[in-house]
Amino acid sequence: MLRFEIKKIWSKPMNQAAVLLLFVIVIAGSLLAARDVKYYKEDGSSVSGIFAAGKLRSEKNKWKGHVTEEVLKKVVEENRRAHDETDTDDEALVKYQGISDLREWINSGMASRGNYDYYLCDSILPEDAAMLYEKRVSLLKDEFAGQGHSKKEKELLMRRYEEFEAPLYYGYADGWKAVLDSQYLPTLMIITIVIIGFLISGVFSCEFQLGADSVFFSAKNGRGRGIQAKVEACFLVITAVYWAVMLLFSGLVLGMLGFQGAGLMIQTDSLNWTCMYNITFAEKWLLTMFGGYAAHLFILLFALLVSAKSRSVVAAVTIPFALSCAPMFLGRVPMLSRAMNLFPDMLLRISSFLRDNLIYEFGGKVYGVYEMLIPVYLFLALVMMPALYVWYRRSELA
Repeated sequence: MLRFEIKKIWSKPMNQAAVLLLFVIVIAGSLLAARDVKYYKEDGSSVSGIFAAGKLRSEKNKWKGHVTEEVLKKVVEENRRAHDETDTDDEALVKYQGISDLREWINSGMASRGNYDYYLCDSILPEDAAMLYEKRVSLLKDEFAGQGHSKKEKELLMRRYEEFEAPLYYGYADGWKAVLDSQYLPTLMIITIVIIGFLISGVFSCEFQLGADSVFFSAKNGRGRGIQAKVEACFLVITAVYWAVMLLFSGLVLGMLGFQGAGLMIQTDSLNWTCMYNITFAEKWLLTMFGGYAAHLFILLFALLVSAKSRSVVAAVTIPFALSCAPMFLGRVPMLSRAMNLFPDMLLRISSFLRDNLIYEFGGKVYGVYEMLIPVYLFLALVMMPALYVWYRRSELA
């Protein structure tokens, strides 16, 4: 019966077209993510993606190693030399591509939050850059003074910052940055959840739509094995499509740009310099992927639960879209932002918001929002599977 339910899903021409569209989007998204990585030539032209990866890897790995105070000083000196030897910023960019990550690191790390200055590295002294690691802690203390963190929240952030091991080890990691820091991954997750919702929308309502509910529920295994097969089929389709999409996207981007840098700390990316999570790029990928999976399971099973109760295909299609997008816009309202950060859609955007250090205090304990949301929504998703079985089994005939 499980095979029959899965066959019903995949045999529909519209579902086949939706899956084909999804994988076209994955390929397009991976090409666009890789294209954002560029290498600039001395003649003013540039190459991107796979054509840029080898050249950037060679340039950036010249600075591979622990970023000590002496290295930070050399970065400022190299940046100044590049400007002294050229007439324009574009020409200087060609010269300092090998230190571009470290340069951005200094620009982000030496400026207060919200006051990023692209030209900061051009104006500071080498001795100032050597204070980068100390500056990170002092900026956190300034943030404490300006925001309403509780005592326990401050303790958590300070403890995470103190656990940060300096100096960091640096190397080429543009492939992982393209996967995790691009705008395409969160968008792809939303598209995936909407399309999976379309694929499984008719699983619990098709008998009612076709007028075959009396036959299904009166059959020997209709209210038992038949319903179980429906729940299992939905779980397998959600799991298979989600992981196929995410692994394909990640594999294509990393295949074009390189798998190097998986073990580097995410703070070596200037975008994550103030992040309280002391994890590597590979660990961030796992956190992002399993967080997205928990969100997919919860949102889609919740949609199926409503669909089974209402006997509506529309609910299974619209709810995933609403829960994926609506909280994001409502979160822009200041008085709603804290509450909206607890909705499951946040798990679809871990890669973009991990650096925001969202923390909550419950029951006298402080949690990072993702450390709390992933197990909670995964647990709720697992609870909804038997609930879906029981709820649908009690359905009355039309």
